[in-house]
Amino acid sequence: MKKLISNCPLCEEHSLHVVGEEGSQIMQCINCGYVSSTKFVGEKETNEEYKKLTDEMKNWSKEENGRIWIPTILTLPIGMLYPIDIDNKMKWAFAPMVKITEEEKEKYPNSDGGHYEKRIDTGNPTIYDKFVKGMVFINDLMKNKSVNGE
Repeated sequence: MKKLISNCPLCEEHSLHVVGEEGSQIMQCINCGYVSSTKFVGEKETNEEYKKLTDEMKNWSKEENGRIWIPTILTLPIGMLYPIDIDNKMKWAFAPMVKITEEEKEKYPNSDGGHYEKRIDTGNPTIYDKFVKGMVFINDLMKNKSVNGE
């Protein structure tokens, strides 16, 4: 699998990670937070994958270099970094992974007949103006968990 780092066509920073081959490629900018793939080649008017997006994602999407770029939703074991609308502006939110209390477990059944033990707390996110600020927070959080043996 081929991987390279290049300049992002949206933010122009040298932070665009390109993974895969021509027929199956993902392009992820870790500075601005936008992503594209081979599914999003073309224009908004004719792209079938674009038509499946929510209205909010369509609103935030951008066209550049013959591709449609959409904001990243990054889900990790420690939480999720995702775009959010605040006062009609796209910001970035980090929602932490939290333990589900015994009292709450009945609200979170899983497909195995049991219950989930953790959930993403989207009700209490930390908001960032820039994706990269959220990434720095996540990096620091991961380092702290590693140092503490979690």
